[in-house]
Amino acid sequence: MHRSTKLLLGAAALGLWVNACASVVALPQTPKTAATPDAAARKPAAAAKTALRPAPGAEPAPYSVAFDRTLTLHANRTAESVNTTRIKILTEAALRNMGQQTVSYIEGTQILNVVEAYTEKVDGRRVAVDPATFITRDEASGLNAVYMRDTKALTVIFPDLAVGDTVVLATRVSTRAGVFPGHYFADVVFPSYVPFADCTIRIVAPKALTVNVAALGAGIEDRVEEDGDVVRHLVAYHPAIRTRQEPGATAPLDHDPRLLVSTFKDYQELGRAYWAEAEKRAAVTPEIEAQAAEITAGIADKRAQAIAIDHWIKSNVRYVAIYLGTGRVVPNDANTVLKNKYGDCKDQATLMTAPLAAKGIASEHVLINGTNAHELEAPATLGALNHVIVFLPDWGIYDDPSASLAGFGVLANTYDKPAVHLSANGVHLARTPAMRPQDHALITQTRIAISANGTVSGETRQSATGLFATFARAGAATIQANGPETMAERQLQVFGTPGKGRYEVDSSRNFAEPYLVKGRFTLSDRFAAPPAGRTVIPIGIPILGRPGDLLLGARQQGRKLPFTCLAGRQVEEIEVTLADDKPLNLNVQGRKIANKMFTYKLDYHVEGHTLKVRREFVSTTPSQVCAPEIEAEMGRQLTEVRTSVNSLLTLTPAAVRKPPEGVGALLPRD
Repeated sequence: MHRSTKLLLGAAALGLWVNACASVVALPQTPKTAATPDAAARKPAAAAKTALRPAPGAEPAPYSVAFDRTLTLHANRTAESVNTTRIKILTEAALRNMGQQTVSYIEGTQILNVVEAYTEKVDGRRVAVDPATFITRDEASGLNAVYMRDTKALTVIFPDLAVGDTVVLATRVSTRAGVFPGHYFADVVFPSYVPFADCTIRIVAPKALTVNVAALGAGIEDRVEEDGDVVRHLVAYHPAIRTRQEPGATAPLDHDPRLLVSTFKDYQELGRAYWAEAEKRAAVTPEIEAQAAEITAGIADKRAQAIAIDHWIKSNVRYVAIYLGTGRVVPNDANTVLKNKYGDCKDQATLMTAPLAAKGIASEHVLINGTNAHELEAPATLGALNHVIVFLPDWGIYDDPSASLAGFGVLANTYDKPAVHLSANGVHLARTPAMRPQDHALITQTRIAISANGTVSGETRQSATGLFATFARAGAATIQANGPETMAERQLQVFGTPGKGRYEVDSSRNFAEPYLVKGRFTLSDRFAAPPAGRTVIPIGIPILGRPGDLLLGARQQGRKLPFTCLAGRQVEEIEVTLADDKPLNLNVQGRKIANKMFTYKLDYHVEGHTLKVRREFVSTTPSQVCAPEIEAEMGRQLTEVRTSVNSLLTLTPAAVRKPPEGVGALLPRD
């Protein structure tokens, strides 16, 4: 499950736990709702400020957005949010994207009313939106196999809109019930790359209701006032310089200005609220016992039984999420998931714990973040907890049964993250382990033969473990879906060496490691006969990245934000054999680069008429979050690595160039 993206820009909703378990969430560029009190909605709203100043080198903002919200919490945990959003159109490009706004709400627990909607012209005139043009429909997440059956989306299309105008939408959302009985929580994040103007959020609650509020980050402040039996928070956000999005940066929830609101005392109390409902869904029924016995038939070792159960779920229970009412945060019972053979992450975690219990194997549910957030800040909300995995205390292993292509104990995007453990023994906080390079390895071996008539052919073999094996299984599934010959031809074209080929892949449900992918190929262009010919050394048809790819992310000069970095080991071995028995001499030097984050080594040597090239890249980063200054320390050397990996080498038989004795004929070409 993953947190609804609408919360990033402060939608009028509880901290809803929807679309959970998806591994990637695209941050929205526009808010879906906003807020203001009724009085403000009835009088002309203050004009939105011009888009805040961009950082040096950043593109001018196509629009600016400001919102004003009043959130009133009641003693019975119901709530009302009155919101006004103002979006000023600054470029023609924004007309298409901003000319319609969508507000989401949960039918059955929330009531949505549009207070007013209009286009405010540059000269101050208002062009009202005709309520008859409002469009209400079932909301779609945009993610495959995710269905939100009780979530509605109301779209407002603004008329007579031109550059310089402002769209204004005022709404009222009444929340009659939260996702956890007796509790309320919400979070609003202000991504620094979104062109916000000044924003205001008011929180009004009875003093008898304990409401924890935290305004975190630069430019956001919370002023608290007490008036008799009422506590008021006035949260003001004054954005500074708008920044560019940085590739690979950790989530805005970790570092950008944000507001967290919760009636939970701490994450332990939140965890107990979840477990109170989830525990009873994992009951061991006769059907569960029978399935557990079938899966583990002939297996006596407890750890091997756990592995068998994990593999069975990944092979037989597909990911499908249908959110209805409390199903956003409460799993379906294990029997139902077993019968349907589908469910989301919390459903699959529940299904895994039940047969484990049937075999006497202890397990715990683990609430964690499945996207790019790595922090868990107070007060406690589900903003950073959008995924559920399993922990097996007997072996200290975390496992993700919804990561359908990962081996037992191999996580997806949940290494080195805070986690909330839940079980009958209680609730406690922990942290998943960091990646180790020896656990995630990719060995790519390509052997190429150049025949007497110049035909270039060869084979590539990739052996993968850990996270690389997960990637390789995904690649194998793509190959199976599109055809092994079609995909080989496409890959050869990608590498600039057109030809024909064919992959050999095992089932993507083969969880044995190392996982192997093989491929054979023949290039269209022949190696021309001496004395005229020469050829660039091809790299074969690997399906995964080359040394240095994937692990330490894309380069970004002048980083300001922490970014994701992975630990692992990549080896690339290429052998090229000429039919001519004349030896190949060598004048290319090897290379070695080493620092505290990675090592890279390049070796060349010749044996008879065979050239052998070996590259090895090892990322030893101790954490999955790298500080921005790390980029400056290793960026130049990583560029050198990629230059070395992607350099073209021109291969020529020694007799063609007639070099002086002892001087090689393998020529580097930039």
